[in-house]
Amino acid sequence: MSVGFGAIPELPVEFGELSRVAQELRDRAGILPGAGAEAASTWDGLEAVYEAPEAEELIAKMRSLVLVSADVGGALVRAADIMDQLADDLMWLAMRRRGLVDDAEEFSSASRGVEDPERASELEVQIERFATAVQERLDQARSDLDAIAPPPPWAVAIPDASPPPLGPRLTWSARTEARADDMVLAPLFSLARANTSRVARLLAAHPEWAELLRAYPPSPEVVRAWWDTLPPGTVAALIDGAPVLIGALGGVPPLDRVAANRVSARARLREVEDELPGREHVLQEGTSADLQAERRAAVAALLAERDYLLSVDAGEVQLYLYEPADNRIIEMFGTPGPGTTRVLTYVPGTFTRVDSFYRGEVQRISQWMTDQESAMVAFVWKGEDFPGDDQYPGQAGFGIGLLEANDPDRAAPAGEALARFQREVSSDPSLADGLQIAVGHSWGLVPITASEMHGARYAQVHSLSGAWVPDGWAPHSSTSYSHWSYTDALSMAQDGMLVIAGRAPDCVSAFQSHIYERKTDAEVPLGGDLAPFLDPDGPTLRVSLSPLANHNLIAGVSEENKNALIDLKEGLMG
Repeated sequence: MSVGFGAIPELPVEFGELSRVAQELRDRAGILPGAGAEAASTWDGLEAVYEAPEAEELIAKMRSLVLVSADVGGALVRAADIMDQLADDLMWLAMRRRGLVDDAEEFSSASRGVEDPERASELEVQIERFATAVQERLDQARSDLDAIAPPPPWAVAIPDASPPPLGPRLTWSARTEARADDMVLAPLFSLARANTSRVARLLAAHPEWAELLRAYPPSPEVVRAWWDTLPPGTVAALIDGAPVLIGALGGVPPLDRVAANRVSARARLREVEDELPGREHVLQEGTSADLQAERRAAVAALLAERDYLLSVDAGEVQLYLYEPADNRIIEMFGTPGPGTTRVLTYVPGTFTRVDSFYRGEVQRISQWMTDQESAMVAFVWKGEDFPGDDQYPGQAGFGIGLLEANDPDRAAPAGEALARFQREVSSDPSLADGLQIAVGHSWGLVPITASEMHGARYAQVHSLSGAWVPDGWAPHSSTSYSHWSYTDALSMAQDGMLVIAGRAPDCVSAFQSHIYERKTDAEVPLGGDLAPFLDPDGPTLRVSLSPLANHNLIAGVSEENKNALIDLKEGLMG
């Protein structure tokens, strides 16, 4: 039995043309209110020049033209919404058809006259279902358009009449959510039908699938419901054949994401090992001191990355997200499961880069906490650009990073990204029952509090020398807030009003502050009314002789930070 391309129905409507018509309808809808008002206004002076019993009635009807034009405009917008949604759905049906064509082509090529009735029957069923889906979607669009209530006749559209309902408006957020949930079905169903090598070929042939899934991420609940229906062989094929996609797909179980990112890390490890010999070879070539230093730094960076990826390959490091080219990485500690009682999300601070993970600079708190408490799962989150992570060189880069850390516009995108991550975590069955806790070091407090403004909820929020909270942020009634710090460079800048004024955590009443003293601290008098002469009884500024060391100390696990670390642990476990 052979399957020809003619058996797979073409889409009867081009989705790009639908979008064009929808925009044209919106353009016309935008013109109508002004045109109605202009027409009505031209009759306002009629009574002054024309006295007749019907004049008043005529003017009233002309004034009602404003309402009628608004009703017609509303109907046009409703029709445009329906056509836009149909265009979106047809786009995904076109992708689904492309997958069927590929399957049929592969079947025809592979069989070459050899009978395979079972596979042929399966293809026929899939084609029939596709044809049914297309027809049902077109019928639904026709029904939705027919349901639009027409505007009332002009003769009865008096000024005080209530306009007839046009039915529920399709808001952009509702359309996006529905489209995202539907979107995941076509490409992922196509991938789930294939073996490992075919999954890889499908993604190579359709790179737009991964891009569209990233642009319109489906809800983690829908992904998890789909994932739970897959047999083990299909799960293994998706992990091995589409590791980049699966390793970043919210709703995929954490340990399966870790497995997928392990495959991606293994591929990157091969690239690093291929690159290292050439880099090391040129170290011996004569050149300027600056270029030699640059080459040594490049080799050191590759060696650190190699050692980190070897740990990933060995299963010693668990990557929940691994997108180094896009500046995103999330590491997981612990094992999610029914016994998980606490879920810690740790957000490091300014200058955190992907290679900060390679060098083990940002994972210490999370690793230490999970070592102390086996029922805890911890994540170290870098799911968005951080201040100072774009690696400008030297002192210029340091200054740029500090300016970026003080930029209020950075709060919203980081908060949105962290809120999406938090939704993934809190919806996962192996993590959902755990107490959700967030800890932010330095600028890391900003995404945490910004994520609360985008719907994230935590039982506890802990600031480790946290920078500031966004404008408009308010504490949640069910969340406890704590601030832990030494006197350091950040607190001194905050006291000097060099950081966003009035929103440092030790100035926000919701945070319970714990400030630890060190021998290198000092109180510096600022002077009184007779300044610059010092007033012994005047205000003072608390300073430290080791400001940068103290700022990093609070996020470390050294013996010097032991007291603060134990207090933080008791706070987390309280």
